[in-house]
Amino acid sequence: MKTETAFDRFIHEKAASRRNRIGIGILHPDESIVNSLIAAQDFCDVLAFGEELGQVPSIPSGTPERSLVESLASGDIDAIVRGQGNSTVLRTEFTKRFSYPPETIKDLGILKDNLDRIFIPIAISNGQGWTVDQKIELIRHAIRWIGLLHLPVKVGVTSGARPDECGPIPYLAETYADAEKIVSLLSPEMPIKHYYVDIEKAMADACTILVFANGMVGNHVLRSLVFLGKVKIYGGIISGIDQLVIESFKSSSGFYEYLEFANALANLP
Repeated sequence: MKTETAFDRFIHEKAASRRNRIGIGILHPDESIVNSLIAAQDFCDVLAFGEELGQVPSIPSGTPERSLVESLASGDIDAIVRGQGNSTVLRTEFTKRFSYPPETIKDLGILKDNLDRIFIPIAISNGQGWTVDQKIELIRHAIRWIGLLHLPVKVGVTSGARPDECGPIPYLAETYADAEKIVSLLSPEMPIKHYYVDIEKAMADACTILVFANGMVGNHVLRSLVFLGKVKIYGGIISGIDQLVIESFKSSSGFYEYLEFANALANLP
């Protein structure tokens, strides 16, 4: 997991190419978190919202989510890393301030597994990816980011059962049928395959986009990978909007890599 891949070098180089002003919500600043913000100032201008910090520029705020959004709207910062802010509140403030319908927001994440394979899992938010159309829309968003990050496109679609193994459970049959339909609709456009329950085979085939049955399944897999498997997450991307907002797990012990990822994405074309 400590191997530096070509993708890691790409992120490092993009993050170092130009300084941007990155705002982050900080509510419980222990030593490791503050140190991560100090370290990130090597490549970006960090502005913390929430608690006042002595060693990092900060804006005290009882509502850091609102303050972050207003600072982004006014141009005082170039991007947001959620940090320890509340995700629901941040999204509510964001969609209200920029007049986006809530369904506009699409959640993506960039991960590196224990064999240094980079991929985007979708859907990873509980409320997303429950229909064929929603999953196809997420795939198209993922393809856009895959292109910007100079990664190849290869889509692996998973479901709840292998052929002839759905049994009497309608939910399994539904996930299987959805996966088959997605592949049939998109196969003329891109490399895509239904891997059934075999996530490991999709990864062995170098899929860069891994599609789950729905956002609940994807969210559970993502959390298991990150918190139990210690898979690296570069950051969550809120796609479908013009502004740059990076999701993070608020229980993280530091935010250096999220800030680096945000600064790198801010420097993409």
